[in-house]
Amino acid sequence: MSPIARALTTLTVLILFVAAPFSSVMAQVRPPLPPGVKGKDLEKLRRQINNNNDRRKQEYEKKKKEEEERYHIVQIGLKFEVVQKKKLSSARKSAPKKYKAQVAQYEKARKAAEKKGREFKTPKPPSSVFKVLSNKGYKTQKEARANAQRLQRKLASKRKQ
Repeated sequence: MSPIARALTTLTVLILFVAAPFSSVMAQVRPPLPPGVKGKDLEKLRRQINNNNDRRKQEYEKKKKEEEERYHIVQIGLKFEVVQKKKLSSARKSAPKKYKAQVAQYEKARKAAEKKGREFKTPKPPSSVFKVLSNKGYKTQKEARANAQRLQRKLASKRKQ
């Protein structure tokens, strides 16, 4: 091997094994601070940045809590109910039982009408067992109940036709 090849090989090895650890240190360099910031001013600036992060975190937690406290309108078969977002999962679990009860009541009324020889015009409950009707929800339960009752009246008028 020629002396030039040996020198290049040694230089390559030195670069790979000596300079490589410094590259990771170079990537961790912080962005430059504003000029003239030293000592207590620097500490104050860092605290201010941390306080902003804490404030954003608190705002996020507050929004999340408000969102869980909101009321949603849920349709279970033919009935409309008002449920808080945090209780939606339990309402979803209990929906099939309520729906089955509605279907059983419908079947009972239909059979009673057939026995008496009357025509039974009431349509069967819809096939959708559980449906959340409000995307953003309502702040107060009173507001949500008013809208649920409005929807219930609207559905009742359509079913009578």
